[in-house]
Amino acid sequence: MTAAGVTPLEHTILSGHFPLAKAPLILGSEGAGVVEEGGGTDFPAGSRAMFTGTYGVFEDGAYSEWLAVRKENLCLIPEGVDDVSAAGIPVAYLTAQVVLTLAGFRAGKTVLAPAIGGSVGNAVTQLARALGAKHAMSSTTNHAKASRQGRSDSMRSSIPLARSWVTACVASPAATAQTL
Repeated sequence: MTAAGVTPLEHTILSGHFPLAKAPLILGSEGAGVVEEGGGTDFPAGSRAMFTGTYGVFEDGAYSEWLAVRKENLCLIPEGVDDVSAAGIPVAYLTAQVVLTLAGFRAGKTVLAPAIGGSVGNAVTQLARALGAKHAMSSTTNHAKASRQGRSDSMRSSIPLARSWVTACVASPAATAQTL
């Protein structure tokens, strides 16, 4: 493990509002790391990969030093994207995919993602653009504010990652069916 994402689910589990998660449990439902072994030709040893799944909920998660991750939960991290940025991508972009699917999104449509969380709102707009939206806006997208907080480079670097994630891991019919 090189980085772990933090999602609202960890807070829900820690506050006792998710009774299906039982202690002892190492939290962390998304993360990034380097494949050590067992990844085959798709994920050879030394590959950088991000993931999400039932980790940190029904089995130990990303807040571990080492974690065995199933291949179907992995996606390669593109060059130029750091592990910390990649670790926070999966849940936001899978949530965005579900939102757009349930809303009946099609290429050429206009998308407004109003105040549904900074990372998810940005993911919805980036994903909609990558999938051919005519216009995509979020009331939580504020590049000036992100720049003041030192996050603009991270947000900009996540745009190509979003396109890669959509193409490789999210936009396939099988992935969409699994997330719903």
